[in-house]
Amino acid sequence: MSEPRTAKATTARKPRLQASTDPGIEAVRGALESSVIDVFRREIAELRALPRPAAYDAVMNDPRLLDQCLRLFRARPDLFRETVTDGERRPVTADNQVLSCGRTLAEAVALVVRASARRYFRARLDFRSRFKPPVVKTPLLKRLAIALHLASPPVVKRTPKAPSRAEALYQAIRDHLQFDWQVLLIPHYAPMAPALVAHLGPRLLEIREAAELQALAAPGAAPRDGRPPLLLDDTKRLLVPGRDTIDAEILWRVVQQMDLARLFPKTEVNRIRRAVAQVSAADAEVVRALLPVLGGDIRRFAAFMMVAYTMLGEQRFKQSFCHDGQVYAAQKLAERLAAMPVPPPSLEEMRKVYESALGSAYVGVETTPSENLGADLVKSRPVLARALEALGASKAPPPVSISG
Repeated sequence: MSEPRTAKATTARKPRLQASTDPGIEAVRGALESSVIDVFRREIAELRALPRPAAYDAVMNDPRLLDQCLRLFRARPDLFRETVTDGERRPVTADNQVLSCGRTLAEAVALVVRASARRYFRARLDFRSRFKPPVVKTPLLKRLAIALHLASPPVVKRTPKAPSRAEALYQAIRDHLQFDWQVLLIPHYAPMAPALVAHLGPRLLEIREAAELQALAAPGAAPRDGRPPLLLDDTKRLLVPGRDTIDAEILWRVVQQMDLARLFPKTEVNRIRRAVAQVSAADAEVVRALLPVLGGDIRRFAAFMMVAYTMLGEQRFKQSFCHDGQVYAAQKLAERLAAMPVPPPSLEEMRKVYESALGSAYVGVETTPSENLGADLVKSRPVLARALEALGASKAPPPVSISG
């Protein structure tokens, strides 16, 4: 980032970015507190009325506001073409590009995410430490005796200060705070125990959903048999031992921990139990066909099956996934999934990819299908309705095929 302009001295401030003798880090900090925050003050309504120091503190103390700033930076790099530059004053927009301070843009973003997390942890976890117990005063006569050298002063036992809860968590999670998308997760990192963070290690970066972090941090969530947490296991954990069929109870736990009820309209969330029962009835041959592309991550497998259910509807899902003789169709679908990029473990990203695969595979299926399209057509054409009644036509939906 370009060198900041000289600013007037300010009054006492809250802790800034982590203190360092590294000139690169100091340059990043200086630019953020001056030229970069000035852009945010111009563009973001909540910051316009605030002076530089107050605006900087407001952004760094509030993950929601920081996320808004980072989104603006990514969406409008033109606003920062004179402030975020390399050594030759050229704009820097890619994470792997080197800034004028010698640090990459990715490293600068990580510094900001860590500083914001540290502030948030201190504010939420160490508030009790501000209320120190009152100091016990030495009685007046005792103080006089000490002053006249008639008594010895009390021996003060100094015990090493243990790291605060906030600092312990920060030190455990620091190396895993690297990306923009983690900013909104900072409030959900705060309740996690440092031991859990250390146990998860780099796998913490595989979790992008607040609901999943809450599930991992819940009491008793960590398995005692040495296995990984449910949401970080592979799909075999979801299957009945010795068989390639889905265990409905384990699928229900996964659906709850991932909050997959979000896939259903608010008026239909009570359908989730029925959906789990239907997905659990998937044919073993279909499950075996999907395992090579979805078996490595229990969340991707569960998300795919639930997306398929909500997209196809119950009858079409049963026809395509739960009946014998569907292995060829499932294999072709698996081939389509294998040819597509693996989505990050975010429900919205997974939903986009899986709906695209299903929409291109199943003939006659729309992204938001209606179970009543056939019935509506019949109602609109009385002659057709009478003909169907005379033939004793079935009310089942038309068959859906998968294209090869």
